[in-house]
Amino acid sequence: MKIAILGGTGSIGEGFALRWASKHDIIICSRDVDRAIETADKYSGTVLSKGLVCCGISGCTNETGIEDVDVVVLSVPYKGMVPLLQKLKPFFNNQIVISLVVPMQKNDKFEYTPPEQGSAALEIKEILPETVKVISAYHNISARKLADLESNLDYDVVICGDDEDAKKTVMELTHEINNLRPLDGGGLESSYMIESLTPFLINLAIKNGLRDLGVKFL
Repeated sequence: MKIAILGGTGSIGEGFALRWASKHDIIICSRDVDRAIETADKYSGTVLSKGLVCCGISGCTNETGIEDVDVVVLSVPYKGMVPLLQKLKPFFNNQIVISLVVPMQKNDKFEYTPPEQGSAALEIKEILPETVKVISAYHNISARKLADLESNLDYDVVICGDDEDAKKTVMELTHEINNLRPLDGGGLESSYMIESLTPFLINLAIKNGLRDLGVKFL
């Protein structure tokens, strides 16, 4: 499978690239192609240094990277999401788009600030072509632990989406990451509940001196 990561040079993008590189072709996307290529080379070196197979990690521009792939991981800040997707819309066709995006802002504490559509995921669906399958997932995973290939991630991942086949694909990708358990969260309209957990967990961690918080349902 070909997986493009928009925001692949960031911390959470790094983790997904490293975790999936042994089974899939990974494309690191950036506005700066030199940075994308340099980052891809670095990730490849990390995977190989662990004695793991690397199917291939390459770097390219956002436009080129998403055009001919099966899955696009959207791991960019909400602030720049809308103009980015509007610019890239002509390069989308029928990909699965996994949204990690959380609309939030910091005042006295971090607050969830959804758009009028109700969630970032629903706003993304409105922007992109109807043939794109938008899935909401991975909002509450520790970037540090995800990028540490020796860490087992004992978290649950709630996956929301309106296309059952696309949701199944994301669940299978989730199973490939050590100890992550995918849970079907229903349709995309439920995404706001999972997105809103992110600022809550950040506030909880700050107030209690914790780190790497996630979600586990027992």
